[in-house]
Amino acid sequence: MERLLKCESYNFLQSQAHSVDWFFLSMAGAASLAVTGVIDKFIIGKYIRNPLVYLVALVILQQIFVVPILIYAGWSFVYPQSVYAMVAGFAQVILWGAYLQALQVEETSRVAALVYVFPVFVFLGAFVFLGEILTLRYYAGGTLLILSAFLVSYRPAKKDGRIGGLSPALKYMAVFWVFTASYALAAKYLLGFMNEWHLLLWTSLGGFMMVLPLLGRKEIRKEVSEYLLISPYIFSVLLADEIFDFLGRSAFIFAYSVGSVALVSSVSALQPFITLFYVVLLGLFVPGILPEEMDRRTIALKIAAILLIVAGVYLVS
Repeated sequence: MERLLKCESYNFLQSQAHSVDWFFLSMAGAASLAVTGVIDKFIIGKYIRNPLVYLVALVILQQIFVVPILIYAGWSFVYPQSVYAMVAGFAQVILWGAYLQALQVEETSRVAALVYVFPVFVFLGAFVFLGEILTLRYYAGGTLLILSAFLVSYRPAKKDGRIGGLSPALKYMAVFWVFTASYALAAKYLLGFMNEWHLLLWTSLGGFMMVLPLLGRKEIRKEVSEYLLISPYIFSVLLADEIFDFLGRSAFIFAYSVGSVALVSSVSALQPFITLFYVVLLGLFVPGILPEEMDRRTIALKIAAILLIVAGVYLVS
């Protein structure tokens, strides 16, 4: 009996440790990716002529992390799962492209909030493809996340005659939601066949193969070389963006390995709150660096949406 109690106690503590692990890894991922959202909006608004070229430059720069992964973990090619991981890398490029298009037409804080409708698609996929069973509480949390996203995307009418309505970024974000959910589900599945480092390796190489044909166009090669070889300032900003992106993607992949893919995706919905915090902080110290509506009504809508996000995260965590 004593041995049984010790075993049950150990299993409980191990379960609690895993719960803490995936939660804090998700939070770390959200905080890192919030930084990349701010950087992306800043550089696209001031220096980038074509978001597609910007995406190509980022994917190429991302390959600098492949070398240390290879040195640390080796290749470990597993057929056909490594091929599937490369296809997941294709999905990443598509979702990033949709995200950058949304940033072109919308504020950073609004886009960051719209990101987190994708857990709803993850819920459905996790139930259908992975057999994850979630309680009513988790679905209630997911519903709150959806409501928060639509609330923050709504633009109230202005006194100067500008018409309100839903954000023009919604059409791009719909593509983002589907491909982000697909990537999250694929990552959870693939982690049953490879470790986290090899998943990062093969998805990065898959993304590189996705953008490689675009370098056949002279105008794209020329602009990419400007960002990576000619302008030290833009290169430094892109490198910082990729470092935070790598940290964020790594944190989420490690979280997927120890937690439910649906719950990890939902907890990451705290990113809009973190993004808004970054934006407000930048506005205080560097006014005008990012175009954001900061009137009382808009701020009230954003705060209301964030409160819904916090409530949703509480229900699913």
